[in-house]
Amino acid sequence: MAGSRALALGVSQALRAAVAPDGDVLLVADYERPVSLGGKPLPFERGVSGPHVLVARLSAEGALRWAQGWVPTGAGAVRAQVGAVAVEPDGSLVLAGTSAGFQLGQNWLSEGPFLVRLSPEGLLQWARTFPGEGPFTVAALAVEPSSGDVVMTGDFGGQRDFGGGRHGVPVDRFGAFVARFTAAGQPGWSRVLGGSQGDVSARAVAVDSTGDVVVAGSYSGAVSLGGATFATVLPRTPYVLKLSAEGTHLWSHDVPGAEGTAQAVAVGSDRVFVAGTYTGRFFFQDGTFQSDWQDGFLVAYGAEGQSRWARSFAASATALATDGAGQVLVAGEHDGGSDWGPGGGAGLYVSKLLPEDGTSVWSRGFTGKGEPRASTLGIDATGHAVVAGSLVQARGAQQLPSREGFLVRLRP
Repeated sequence: MAGSRALALGVSQALRAAVAPDGDVLLVADYERPVSLGGKPLPFERGVSGPHVLVARLSAEGALRWAQGWVPTGAGAVRAQVGAVAVEPDGSLVLAGTSAGFQLGQNWLSEGPFLVRLSPEGLLQWARTFPGEGPFTVAALAVEPSSGDVVMTGDFGGQRDFGGGRHGVPVDRFGAFVARFTAAGQPGWSRVLGGSQGDVSARAVAVDSTGDVVVAGSYSGAVSLGGATFATVLPRTPYVLKLSAEGTHLWSHDVPGAEGTAQAVAVGSDRVFVAGTYTGRFFFQDGTFQSDWQDGFLVAYGAEGQSRWARSFAASATALATDGAGQVLVAGEHDGGSDWGPGGGAGLYVSKLLPEDGTSVWSRGFTGKGEPRASTLGIDATGHAVVAGSLVQARGAQQLPSREGFLVRLRP
């Protein structure tokens, strides 16, 4: 381990982070009590109902470079929500979520869904909002390194405009969206996944070296993602979808028999990796994989959608990343009794696998009090991995569990 840092934010949702090429770590979270990351206390209004939003940049060693606190000033009932964060090639920060009405310098970010870009120093460069009606959640962001284009994905109901006209899903259904923007914030294309016979949820997105987009999540009922129709009788079945740089369907797969959700996706030079949590039984290549309750899965495909290999293990799989050598790192919560943990109690794990067949290169486990939940995993140019997430700990009777943030940095 190269370092770690606890973040006593009192957050109500998982901490999100992204790693810049120079090793700096960009953080977003919400907070509901006074907090400081080492500099001046962030602004906090006790009379404001709902969470504030924290945006910060730390050095590779964990030293604070700058931090901002966004105080809700809207008059409506919209709650601020941290959705996702990504880093542009020049170190700028892209942040998406739901605004409760924020004053950012001389600019007003109105209530509702948003996508903003901040300079490496934290100054607002541009902002986009997405008018419409119905629930809306941003789940993930990805940046194409060569162009700086931003791809955003998540779920919505009702109608929403991503910049090229309104999209909608049928009444009483929800769908997933995928929207692409230029580095300057101009809309490129957008697609909606869903229909009248089923629901689709998106939880992860990645962009490969050619600009193609990979999306993963879950579906129910009968849906078409652009290719063959998928159908399931289970409440949720994982899927993965690859779109061209222009948004056309290239290939898609589900994980039939598995009840669960794909929660993370990563791409290598000739691989697409998908991870999540499932119950039930699924078949992949010549293997059969079975879970009694909430086990993790990791599935590898070729760049053209060919099935390569799969693994199942007694641990969750909630974050993925690939390094410069194409090796895949996975993080989640182990149960203390599997090869992914050090033995003893349950806790956090990080493991590196070979892309060819999923052989383990190394695994590192951490144990302690509370339930760690890995939300994001990033790798810098030197191969160091940074895991960000939250630690949930039970408190006394009649009290809600506490949730604090953490960062763990591991050597290659």
